[in-house]
Amino acid sequence: MKRVAVIGNTDWQNKRKIQETLQMLKRKFGDELIVVGAGGSEGANNMVRKYALEFGIQYEEYNPSFSGHNMYSAMPESYYGKPYHFSQLHHRMQLIAERCDYMMIMSNQMQLDPVLQTAWTRTKKLNKPVVILG
Repeated sequence: MKRVAVIGNTDWQNKRKIQETLQMLKRKFGDELIVVGAGGSEGANNMVRKYALEFGIQYEEYNPSFSGHNMYSAMPESYYGKPYHFSQLHHRMQLIAERCDYMMIMSNQMQLDPVLQTAWTRTKKLNKPVVILG
């Protein structure tokens, strides 16, 4: 199985880019593909879940511990329901970086926000391929 993290900004609006990226990944890896997402209700992370499921791609997400457990959550139920703390957003990105084989970051900004920067840095430290698609 190949786990490809596809994550991005909450203000990302280019659904076509996400659709094309997921379709390309599905052609390349077929049934061996698992898309790893960050969860969320807006932007790139929401679209990744939506289109991965629409395209019949296996999907798992590392939503933050202050959110609720859902049917796609990769962490055990006891991980969720904690009080909010900003560090949980960075921890989520570290988990994603450790779990994936490849990472794709959807960002339309010249500089990554601090949370996506955590994902980039951790993935590079683990010597895994990471690309930014804008």
